[in-house]
Amino acid sequence: MQTAESVTAAPQPRLQGYRVGDLAGGAAAAMVVLPQAMAYGVVLFSLMGMSAASGALAGLVGAACLSLVSGFFGGTIGLVSSPTGPALVLFSGAVLAFESAGLAGEKLFAALMVTTVLAGLFQVAIAVSGGGRLIKLIPYPVVVGFTTGAALLMIQSQLKPVFGPLLEASWEAWRWIPFATAVATYLWIAASSKWVSTVPPMVAGLAGGTLVFHILGRTATDPVPVAWVVGVLPDPTSIVAGLSIAGLAQLPVMPVVSAALALAMLASLNTMLASVIADLTTETRHNALRELLAQGVGQTLTGLLGSMGGSATTGATVVAVSAGARRWAGVTAGAVFLLLVLLFGPAGKLLPISVLAGIVIYVAVGMIGADVFEWLRSGRTRTDALVALLVTIVTVAYDLVTAVGAGVVIAIVLFIREQARTSVIHRRSTGAQRHSVRLRSEKERALLEQHGGRIVIYELRGNLFFATADRLFEELLPDLDRPAWIILHLRRVSQVDLTGIKILHQIATRLHAHGGQLLFCEVHHHIGLGADVGRALSRVSQKGTGNRRVLTLIGSDEALEHAENALLTELGSPPAAAHDRVELAATDLCRGMTTEQVSALRSVLSSRTVEAGRTLFAAGEQGDDMYIVVRGEVDMRLQTTQHHYKRLANCGPGTVFGEITLIDPGPRTADAIVVQPTELLVLDRRGLERLQRERPDAAVSLLIALGNMQGHHLRRSDEEIQRLAQW
Repeated sequence: MQTAESVTAAPQPRLQGYRVGDLAGGAAAAMVVLPQAMAYGVVLFSLMGMSAASGALAGLVGAACLSLVSGFFGGTIGLVSSPTGPALVLFSGAVLAFESAGLAGEKLFAALMVTTVLAGLFQVAIAVSGGGRLIKLIPYPVVVGFTTGAALLMIQSQLKPVFGPLLEASWEAWRWIPFATAVATYLWIAASSKWVSTVPPMVAGLAGGTLVFHILGRTATDPVPVAWVVGVLPDPTSIVAGLSIAGLAQLPVMPVVSAALALAMLASLNTMLASVIADLTTETRHNALRELLAQGVGQTLTGLLGSMGGSATTGATVVAVSAGARRWAGVTAGAVFLLLVLLFGPAGKLLPISVLAGIVIYVAVGMIGADVFEWLRSGRTRTDALVALLVTIVTVAYDLVTAVGAGVVIAIVLFIREQARTSVIHRRSTGAQRHSVRLRSEKERALLEQHGGRIVIYELRGNLFFATADRLFEELLPDLDRPAWIILHLRRVSQVDLTGIKILHQIATRLHAHGGQLLFCEVHHHIGLGADVGRALSRVSQKGTGNRRVLTLIGSDEALEHAENALLTELGSPPAAAHDRVELAATDLCRGMTTEQVSALRSVLSSRTVEAGRTLFAAGEQGDDMYIVVRGEVDMRLQTTQHHYKRLANCGPGTVFGEITLIDPGPRTADAIVVQPTELLVLDRRGLERLQRERPDAAVSLLIALGNMQGHHLRRSDEEIQRLAQW
């Protein structure tokens, strides 16, 4: 499943000085946005029964507010904001909903402005709560779906101004001019975007379509109706800031709040997408919190001024940064919009509504996700295509508010579906394939090789929650109905919810009923289980865990060692405890020697007793001796950090360590730490040379035994390297 790229808060944009690129890029972006902003305003305000000139003014003022506030205070380099097509569709749906609730005239206009103000406040809340990250995680097919639906609704909204005059009975008044003008505008934009790079396509379409309209109008036999042009823009002083508090109580609460929340989410999503694209072009990283705060404030100001809201726009932003604009692109674009409002209002009487309709249709066609049809052809992306089509249908059949909600629900369902389809088991291995670092006798190793299948290690990953926990139970079933030791390795588990804990409780109960035991290792506090999993399991059932003996151990090696010791004990060959004494002749080192050879070896050994907690030697120290553990326990450790280490081997009674430096004197490869009071036999290089002189046969037997041990260690090391490489 594809998602919108997530680029989160980073170093805030620096307040760079004003540059020529900011002037050129901001002005170019304003020219791109200008026709769209006016067109969207005309469509929306005409829907409320207001004049086209008022709508054009509302679009320009909205673009000015959004760009200026975002330009001054936003967190994205080069971002330009204005009314957008999806916002137009959402506003249009809200107007229809308000009309259904009985609103008209000033009350309808007030409801729309309150919606815009609330949307701005919701955007501020989204920013403060960190919702910018969540918004960017909406799957890409959902975004394509409601963008395509919004495009179809935009085209539908322009059918009346384009085809309406053609459907009238009177043809002598040249009723086909609006249709011809819209087509000419569309073709002019398409041609200029392909062949002319010096003029923004929208500006070329605006100029070309206007020219065609007036040429056709002069050839008409009757005067062109005044309603076919925008008209002189109202004086900016006519804008009334603020809202009537008394009138707010008469507005329908739920339609206003739902429309405002949908607009806030839609505007935030558009802004985050545009910010990501701006980052790719400027090679910076935006500050999502700061940008959404600025967008929210700008949206609120737009509503208070009775204008049309919107969000950041990708097309204008790309134009701005491509022309060299950086920090002050939005400010420049906003200033251009203000100049147009203040100085060029009379030019509106020359601007045909059909030209703006052609621009809206061109933008809408570009918004349609044609890639959906390609997705349908591939099995891997067919589900994505169906999701996009479903959201499109909801958008067209109902409204954009419902589509946004449906998109969020679909995103959640798809996430859960993908999680449920992905097994949380990364790897399953048995005690015959993987062993602890405790050094074992030859007899113990043979038993573990033969019966190691009763020890099973499951390395888990991802999230263990209601959608994945039951599948884990089903995958563990073959091992639950037999007397086995099951180890659950949780290092790569991110979260365990209450359902997951309950399933783990059932696993422990079923395994215990068949004589097995459940062990946990690598359990971290943040996943929701705590340091003692048995205690966590007891909290989900009044019956508790009883005598199920659920254990939590630090690492996988400790868990394996515990399971191996329990298995060997059950097989009648318990491993030697640290306090047990194993004489030299009973060790694997001397198993192939005669009594005389053992005596000869014993004569060159020295005895040493060491208390617990002492360090026999440290990594890097020079050495030339080998140790045989008669009684006690010694760990071989590799220090990884100042306070952490990796246990390489655990040496109990009857085992040998340090043989490498005996054969090849040099620096030690690990630390030797005495865990329990230990009695040792020590053979150094001089003792080995004396044995070679006095009893060469005993020296040969010793070296053969040491070679066999090294071969076994190398084989185990190779297995461990292969296992680690699979991650």
